[in-house]
Amino acid sequence: MTTRLAAFGLALLAALAAGCSGTTSEKNSAPPPVADPAAVAADRARAYTGAVVADDWSTACDLMTAAERTDCHGRHPTPEPPDPSGPAIGPVLLDRPPTRVPATSDHPAGWGVITTHTVTWPGKPARTSYTALRMTEADGTWWVEQSEDVADTDLTHAGDPAASALGREVR
Repeated sequence: MTTRLAAFGLALLAALAAGCSGTTSEKNSAPPPVADPAAVAADRARAYTGAVVADDWSTACDLMTAAERTDCHGRHPTPEPPDPSGPAIGPVLLDRPPTRVPATSDHPAGWGVITTHTVTWPGKPARTSYTALRMTEADGTWWVEQSEDVADTDLTHAGDPAASALGREVR
């Protein structure tokens, strides 16, 4: 038993010493990992949708592109108090991985992200909502450029539901 304990202690010391090898300058010279743009855009899209379903328009508007932000704050100037008789809102999730979406006549190309959440009103069955968001990058940050409800036909008949929902021309 003592031999086994001593061997374990030596192995632990060797592992710790291996983790501490190298100089500080060698360890700090490696570039930081680059974040995956699709993952960052998806995180920002989830934050936006979460703010919208929580009626936190100050946060939601701040996550929009500069062109949309001022108009958004103008439409939602003061926060609404929470409605205690309102529905229960499920967590905001990603429905599928982000995809690249092409530019339209009104919006630049970007990442298409579909978020989903459930809404349950008292005494009613839960309803799942899908939202497609066009995320564009400016100054190293991802912003909500466009938000559209995803139709059932987008989910069932389109090869890329995000591109289908975000590509519809509004007339």
